[in-house]
Amino acid sequence: MRTPKPTAVAKLKNSILNAALTTHYECWFSPPPSITNLIPNSNVDEDYTLSCVEAALPGTSLATLELQNDHTGITERHAYRRQYDTTSSFTFLVDRNYKQIQFFETWIGYIVNERNLNSEAYFYRVNFPRQYQTTIYINKFERDIKQPSLVYAFLNAYPISIDSMPVSYDGAQALRCTVNFNFSRYLTGASQIAKQTQYQVLGGSDSSTWVASGSGKADVVATTNRGAQAAQFVSGIDFNQILEPDN
Repeated sequence: MRTPKPTAVAKLKNSILNAALTTHYECWFSPPPSITNLIPNSNVDEDYTLSCVEAALPGTSLATLELQNDHTGITERHAYRRQYDTTSSFTFLVDRNYKQIQFFETWIGYIVNERNLNSEAYFYRVNFPRQYQTTIYINKFERDIKQPSLVYAFLNAYPISIDSMPVSYDGAQALRCTVNFNFSRYLTGASQIAKQTQYQVLGGSDSSTWVASGSGKADVVATTNRGAQAAQFVSGIDFNQILEPDN
C-alpha cells in the first residue's frame, strides 16, 4: 500500500484535470447500397452525421456462474460469457425537409420489404439480414484533434425502432428524431489484448466449415453444425466411429 505524498499541480493537469469532454464526437452510419439507392439525393455525411446531436458509447457486462460448494462459506463467481447492450440510441435534429425521418423510415421499411398500400390484402416479407445490416461508428475525440481518438464499431447494425416525436402548440422547439439501432457486438480501440487466444477459430460466416487450430496442436475440422459428430482430427481420429449415430 502506497503512502500519501504531495503532488504538483502541473502533474495533475496532465492526469485527472485533463478530462475528456462529451461534446466532441462523430457518428458514421454508412448505410448499405440497397438503402442509399432508395434515396439518391441524400447526403449521408451532411444530413445525418452532422445532425446527430446525441449518442451513447456502448456498455457491456460479463455473465457469471455462481459456485457455492467448492469452498466452505465462500461464494465464487466465474465469467463465462461477455454480454453486449441490445440497442444503441442516436438522436437527430430534423430539418425542414424531414430528411432524417424519411431516411430511417425508408430503412426500416426496406427491412420488412413493405409497400405503401392501403389494400386489405396487404402483406410483406422480410429481406435477408445481409441486405440491410451495416457497420456504424462512433468516433470520440477531443478539441485537440491531434490527440488519439476512440472509435467504436457496431457490427451487423440496423435500425430497429424510431421513438415517438411529440408535437405541440406550446413553446416551439426543434424537432428531434431518436433512432434505436440493434447490433450483434462492437469493437473498440480501447481494448488492447497483448496475448492472443491459444486456439484460433477460422471459418465462414455461414458456420458450415470451422477450423480450430493451435500452435503445435492437431487441427479440428467441423463440416456441419452437428458439432463433434462431424469433427475429425487431422491425425486420423474420427468422432463418427466413437459416438453413436443419431436415431
